[in-house]
Amino acid sequence: MKPLYISATLKDSGKTSISLGLMQLLVERGANPGYCKPVGQHYVQYRGKNIDEDAVLIHQVFDLADEPYYLSPIAIERGFTTKFIFNPDVTPLERQILDCRDHILKTHAMLIVEGTGHAGVGSCFGLSNARVAQLLEAKVVIVTSGGIGRPLDEIALSLALFVDHGVEVVGIILNKVLPAKYDKIKKTVAQGLRNLGTRLLGAIPYEPTLTHFTVGQVAEEFQYEVLCGADWLSNRIEHTVVAAMEPQHVLEYIQDETLVIIPGDRLDNILISLLALAETSPDNGGLILTGGFDPHPRLMPLMRNSKVPVLLSKEDTFTVSAHMADIGFKIRSYDTDKIARLHDLVRDYVDIDTIMNALQD
Repeated sequence: MKPLYISATLKDSGKTSISLGLMQLLVERGANPGYCKPVGQHYVQYRGKNIDEDAVLIHQVFDLADEPYYLSPIAIERGFTTKFIFNPDVTPLERQILDCRDHILKTHAMLIVEGTGHAGVGSCFGLSNARVAQLLEAKVVIVTSGGIGRPLDEIALSLALFVDHGVEVVGIILNKVLPAKYDKIKKTVAQGLRNLGTRLLGAIPYEPTLTHFTVGQVAEEFQYEVLCGADWLSNRIEHTVVAAMEPQHVLEYIQDETLVIIPGDRLDNILISLLALAETSPDNGGLILTGGFDPHPRLMPLMRNSKVPVLLSKEDTFTVSAHMADIGFKIRSYDTDKIARLHDLVRDYVDIDTIMNALQD
């Protein structure tokens, strides 16, 4: 069986989500899939090595026995690209990838390979997605985000590079499609892909719950101090509000699952936000106090008893709010609800049988 290479047209199109959902379904079918992300650009320290964070997720979710290195052989560390450009020998890197493939296939019946960005990403060090797919003799599924014109244009570029490397593209998965336009987009993109010589393998509707994050993830990502409420860091966040206005106006914006960003010296807004969140529902939302101001000592007992996690940042309110505007958290192994939802979305909206049949050839 050929390896399946999951590529994309842009960053954050949903490669990892598709890989995760697909692997769950294959495990249910008894297929025993292995996983590898040969080139990782965003790595973390995991079991003593630099391992791509998506590989860590898969390793933990499926409790894989493979050494993490085999899931993530090449981490693009600082200076990697410059060093390669002045010493362009890709052979050792290709050998690493092939060794990992061979090792994984000793204990797994098939291999899911997750790429990095669009088909050309990695060309600067000789390992574009197209080249890695060619090296592994894999067949490709391309994931792209919802829409019509832009995704088709981006797919055309990726298709050209895969074709140039002699790699077969099984088809396209359209992700994050707005439900209100779902039927129109699916029908139009399917025809557009036929015009490009490929096919639509599935259209997955946009699922807002997958974008929600927890207060604990915010604290971890930006290294904010947990002032109190450590037991409630799992509170999920759907809305973010900057409470720099008068207290009577703050109330208009606080609803369930709201993260409130407040200058740390605004005692009035801290108090009203705590009361509003507690009134909305128990174990709800969170606060970020900005500017490095410790809250008034008389507020501390109220905060501790509120079941609202409170974070403290030394950054100013504008900087903290800018972080939240651009936030995009990776799914973690403890996000069991999101993982279960990905299983259902891939099961219900992706033609897995066509993909699996194509890998048999």
